Amino acid sequence: MPLQYIKRLQMAFDFADFSFPVLRLPLGFRYVEWNSEMLEIHADIKHRGFRNDLDARIFPTFRDYKQCVNLMKSISESPLFLPAATLLIANGNEHDLFEYVACIQGMRFSEEVGAIQNIAVLPDYRGYGIGRAILLGSLWGFQQQGVKRVTLEVTAENIPAVKLYTRVGFKTFNVHFLEILE
Repeated sequence: MPLQYIKRLQMAFDFADFSFPVLRLPLGFRYVEWNSEMLEIHADIKHRGFRNDLDARIFPTFRDYKQCVNLMKSISESPLFLPAATLLIANGNEHDLFEYVACIQGMRFSEEVGAIQNIAVLPDYRGYGIGRAILLGSLWGFQQQGVKRVTLEVTAENIPAVKLYTRVGFKTFNVHFLEILE
């Protein structure tokens, strides 16, 4: 099997020069804060959001729902887990039929530094501002907890994600390459 090299960007966001825009979701969508009963919903969104993307080739965990559940358990049970920066977005309201369409998880590595684990948006909901909304919602949670800097890692080929992070204010601080088998 031939090796493929995947370019990964490590990006950071600094709150020092940032003032939050009003957090607005598209009509009919709402934020859902973390609670442990949502673990399997986060895992499902991760699985459905990534299973057919390049990230599933890089991280095989995303291909299997049960492995996504185990990943979410590891994230949420970590002493670094930051519930305030961990969200879902639902389409619809609690009284009608609704669907969860996006998730994000936050970690705190020190008093001042946090990290976004994953941002997943279901394919049918991409391009509508859901990714930006959940990213800003998570950043709000980080800021409310006193975090000054947030990092993430993204595959350079994921142009829409890289553009989103750059527009919000993330800057690349490191580039590395992962080897994957094709």
